Amino acid sequence: MIRKPSLTRRLPQLRWRQGDEWPIVSATQRAEFPEFEADFGVLDAVLVPAYRRFDGEALEAQNRFRRMQLLLISGGATATVLGIIQAALGGGAAVLGTAEAVLAGLLASLAVAQGGKAHRHFLNSRLKAERLRSEYFVFLTRAAEYAELTDEKRRALLRRTVTEVEDSDTG
Repeated sequence: MIRKPSLTRRLPQLRWRQGDEWPIVSATQRAEFPEFEADFGVLDAVLVPAYRRFDGEALEAQNRFRRMQLLLISGGATATVLGIIQAALGGGAAVLGTAEAVLAGLLASLAVAQGGKAHRHFLNSRLKAERLRSEYFVFLTRAAEYAELTDEKRRALLRRTVTEVEDSDTG
């Protein structure tokens, strides 16, 4: 049964909290392939903690970006309504004009100050998380550079790759 997500689950949260962690490969799927149990253990110890950290950072930055966009849109709409009210009153309402100008100035400075930082952080963290997720399956299938290596060399290569992803500056 597929449930449609509610609108409130899509709106940004004021205080973002990471939800339940879900495995990259479910316990049911793992049980189907007992020959990979040692590899799952290595991945859980070496790669999964870094993946979870970057995934959490990406989700938090995405929430922050969406919250900022919502604030800018609602603030812009409020400034517009103030302008409409002032125009409907025939102009000359200095209080409304001042409030509109102050609000527009605050929104503009907020937009400039952020400069897309949250969005850039989201993209960088998401890129790292997805790179690690991809590496999970490359390691598991013994493909690419993991092919024909001993278990010890595979683990060393995995550690090195995770460290490279963690240390990379994708922005």
